[in-house]
Amino acid sequence: MTDRTPRHDAGPASQDAGIWDSHFHVFGPWDRYPLPPNPSYRPAEATFDAVRALHARMGVTRGVIVHGANYGADHSAMLGALAASGGAYRGIAIIDPDVPETTLRDMHEAGVRGIRFNVLSHLSGGAPHIDAGRMRAAIARIAPYGWHALVHAGPDDTIAVLEALDGCGVPVVVDHMARLPARGGLDTPAGQALLGWLRSPRIWVKVSGADRVTDGRPDEAIPQMRALIEAAPDRVLWGSDWPHVNIKYQAPDDASLLALARRVCGDAGTARALLTDNPARLYA
Repeated sequence: MTDRTPRHDAGPASQDAGIWDSHFHVFGPWDRYPLPPNPSYRPAEATFDAVRALHARMGVTRGVIVHGANYGADHSAMLGALAASGGAYRGIAIIDPDVPETTLRDMHEAGVRGIRFNVLSHLSGGAPHIDAGRMRAAIARIAPYGWHALVHAGPDDTIAVLEALDGCGVPVVVDHMARLPARGGLDTPAGQALLGWLRSPRIWVKVSGADRVTDGRPDEAIPQMRALIEAAPDRVLWGSDWPHVNIKYQAPDDASLLALARRVCGDAGTARALLTDNPARLYA
């Protein structure tokens, strides 16, 4: 039997909890990490050097690189960035259930700690489709490594995925506040269902994408962010979502988004949980 015991590095990740940006992407440089033919979308180049310089200006020392769906199965850009980080950053992959075991092992050694399910038409290559069997098969492959599953979907589909994955045995993280509209979103059936799911110790949520749920007016997301933080203070995460792809408004200022997250928390203890303690625990 293949030894599937997770192995964790003892580098910077275990020495300094730091401030975490728990959600961003890297694209390029194109001469090293080109997009495949006919990608699902074509963003501007957004390199790891660029985001690391941004993080330094913001006081962010830790980060989580979410593999871009437009790269398909090629994780080279993310893995290259993880290597360049020297262990300070983590990664989220997109895998098929039949991924080779050696690939999973290598990803774990590189710093990957989760997989993402994209249930959005512009990322999944067609109308959103929830294949519970395939999702659970993928989770079965990553569970021995202590990874988690990240769900990126609209409000109703997020709830459908949570129902489909109930009892799957790994933490499940809801991306971008389930894309609930900030104005009245938590009052909808999907919003109320999400609050119910957050009573489970296995369900987490990212209070990221404040600009996405407000059409470019992040401050309007404050009540929704606060409600989600209050619902699961030990299972909330924040991410910048840099470089803000697939939006139709001016990209938000990332330092302002971090300041907004701190303002939403209201006190130092809650801010430390959101920006330091919670991600340090999930991405260990």
